[in-house]
Amino acid sequence: MNQLSLSLPAWITSFLNEQPKIIAEQEAQMRFVLALTERNIREKTGGPFGSAVFEIASGKLVSVGVNVVVQQNCSAAHAEMMALMLAQKELSNFDLGAADFPAHRLVTSGKMCAMCLGNVCWSGVKEVLSSAEPEDVESIAGFDEGPTPPDYNAQLENRGINIVPGLLRSEGQRVLQLYVDLGGLVYNPKRN
Repeated sequence: MNQLSLSLPAWITSFLNEQPKIIAEQEAQMRFVLALTERNIREKTGGPFGSAVFEIASGKLVSVGVNVVVQQNCSAAHAEMMALMLAQKELSNFDLGAADFPAHRLVTSGKMCAMCLGNVCWSGVKEVLSSAEPEDVESIAGFDEGPTPPDYNAQLENRGINIVPGLLRSEGQRVLQLYVDLGGLVYNPKRN
């Protein structure tokens, strides 16, 4: 096989039809992403992670992503990866930071794992807003965030990417706990 196809759950369309297409404020963008994440949990269509790409200046929603690793049989199908790939597809460009584009922001329910951090560095986004911290993801839900660098924020900022970590962190922690309370599958716990 030489082709790959990934998709978001069917309920995404109705969810987006009920939401504004422009969300200007950072906290409102994060609440949107946390609502998206909670819906993914309640629909039992993936892990407790959601993400979206917005134009920074206008607040225009470009794309969304939710974790669909298990449903799509693809360990790379994290929420951030899905949102970034769908934004690149929507804009027909691998570089969301191309000179003729407005600056883009990734908003994510949890600070990125090692894989998603790498993708953010190469995606072209200029800013990242995250809610739950890696230690929340690991201690509350039990997921392995991988070998992220101790100077995580500096790594992004050195590449011209502003990061706003811990935005509405307690709400992000609550969403992780909901996943646990509803018996969500932890598909990549730390292995010995």
